Amino acid sequence: MSAERRPPDVVGSPLDDARRRLAAAGWFAVEVTETRPPRRVLRPPQRVVRQRVTAGDRVLLIVCGEYADPAERGSDRGAPGE
Repeated sequence: MSAERRPPDVVGSPLDDARRRLAAAGWFAVEVTETRPPRRVLRPPQRVVRQRVTAGDRVLLIVCGEYADPAERGSDRGAPGE
């Protein structure tokens, strides 16, 4: 692929939409890496927070989910002060 060819900007897009847009533009080699804060559970949808082209004309997408409130995931910790 030529040096001028760039994938579409998918930062901010949900992961599924980003994959569809990249495939439609001819970018099929996509690598996905998830990032999240330590000891935190994140819920879907995952969104692209960073993208770059790597060696071999692969697109690397860094994705992150939304913050999941411990109460929503059934935390066994009590409320503050308990």
